[in-house]
Amino acid sequence: MGDDSRPDISYDYPAALARSPESPAGIRKMADVYVTMRDGVKLCVDIYLPQDDGPYPALLSLSPYLKDLQHKPPHWSHAIESGATTFFVPKGYIHVIAQGRGGGLSQGKWQWFDEKERTDGYDLIEWIAAQPWCAGDVGMIGDSYWSWSQYAAAQAQPPHLRCLCQCDSSIDFYRDVVYQGGIYHHAFISNWVEYHTRQFAWPGEVDGKEEPMNLTYEAARHPTDGPWWRERSPVSGLDRIRTPSLHIAMQGGVTHIRGQLRGYTQIQAPKRLLVCPAPGFWSHVRYLTSPALNRQMLRWFDHWLKGIDTGIMEEPEVAIFDSATRDWRYESEYPLARTEWVPFYLGEKGALGQSAPTGDEPADNYRMPESFAQIVSGKPVLAYVTPPLDHAVRIAGPISFTLHAASSQPDTVWYAYLVDVAPDGKAAPVSSGKLKASFRALDSARSRPGQPYHLFEAQELLEPGRIYDYEIEMMPAFRTIAEGHRLELRIASEDIAYNNPLRQIDLHLLPWPVENTVHHSMAHPSNLLLPVIPDAPEIEPVQPPVSEIDWPLLPGSWSPNTDGWPLVGD
Repeated sequence: MGDDSRPDISYDYPAALARSPESPAGIRKMADVYVTMRDGVKLCVDIYLPQDDGPYPALLSLSPYLKDLQHKPPHWSHAIESGATTFFVPKGYIHVIAQGRGGGLSQGKWQWFDEKERTDGYDLIEWIAAQPWCAGDVGMIGDSYWSWSQYAAAQAQPPHLRCLCQCDSSIDFYRDVVYQGGIYHHAFISNWVEYHTRQFAWPGEVDGKEEPMNLTYEAARHPTDGPWWRERSPVSGLDRIRTPSLHIAMQGGVTHIRGQLRGYTQIQAPKRLLVCPAPGFWSHVRYLTSPALNRQMLRWFDHWLKGIDTGIMEEPEVAIFDSATRDWRYESEYPLARTEWVPFYLGEKGALGQSAPTGDEPADNYRMPESFAQIVSGKPVLAYVTPPLDHAVRIAGPISFTLHAASSQPDTVWYAYLVDVAPDGKAAPVSSGKLKASFRALDSARSRPGQPYHLFEAQELLEPGRIYDYEIEMMPAFRTIAEGHRLELRIASEDIAYNNPLRQIDLHLLPWPVENTVHHSMAHPSNLLLPVIPDAPEIEPVQPPVSEIDWPLLPGSWSPNTDGWPLVGD
């Protein structure tokens, strides 16, 4: 069992409020068990078991987010992402929810996947496998940070880790999370740091627990990519993963899907990919409450942890949900081998089409801060629109935008947005991308169609007035643009949803006022590169439970109800 010695705790919050929630009905629980890591730090875990004695295979969830929140409604906090205990435990699994180092009742210091945190998964897995209640087979489960921990554990290659089940699992903390396009992600990071810092402080002083890393300061000290980011990012060790993995990629997100899909192609182990409907802010809620999604996850666990022939490994490798038609389709690989890379060129008078410019065309320009009023009102600063399509166009995969542009200042930023415009004028978001101009340098060896790979190692300031080529990576998209619809590409140099009214130092350093000029001529053919998918016979129809995975896009960041929680039954 766990370590009988428990650290002293001085509660800053009422002790009655610091208790773990009661065990879900029909499930046994061992609460606040301490497990000693290789450096002597003790991590606190809760263990949920079936009513009948085992042994059983185990599922590990590991994160610094509070384990004591995990059986409250997920609609209340985005930290509730460890997996649907009430669904899996009655089906013959043990669920171990581990409090990461430096958080809650655990000892240690949180330093965002430093070497110590990266080995904790290994130590926990091997400890779990040796317990009398465990059959010796361990899988991992959990969304977002809980999935980052899966990468770290699998890269350490613990002998008893049999499978992963990852959702919203980006791979590059610089490019995906903190500095997208080289621009600090103020709107997300500022909230996220404060949100988990309070979870580190709760419930008070724990003997052996230290104050966490100041991530806000460290991010400001490391505005370029380099060893600090690479050592802790999963991307650095994907080639060491040998564990079978089910990847659940949620469309429409701005933090995870780019990296998760890029990383998927680099993992050389048995794997399956589900590209799921867009949930908006609520990916963790869908992860915990969708019956069909969790039934598919159960098929995965039953195959790898119980040796049950569920048929999941005989099905095609990739299943993709079309965000417009609401249909699922199997594919043999990702990115799709039959992809046709089709450029759509910017033209004069706001045109967007497949014909490249054949001569000189007048450029388009705008100024900041004058264009800020358009941004605040939701109006495009610059927009380029196709005619109504004469046939449906299916896109599936990565997207990029080649921008030929000049600026009156030595640095600026570019934001690009792609929308699907219906005949009635209603616009649906398709993709977006961003790039700080001084980070335009590319690594050509690591770039792919639709996936320019920027170095982000040093800023190269602009010569004002000079035209440069910018390769802007945009989020992958999976959508059929219907006949009669139009594609519209919008360009700006500010994004109030990505940034913050208080600004951040990297934006403070951008010189205003600025005039930016977009070129679209034969010499400077700015274009959007789309992954167009030609028709092909279906490999086979998608069957339940995958065909039943669907949910409406819920806007905003507050949920009106707790529908679907807790997830129980078949």
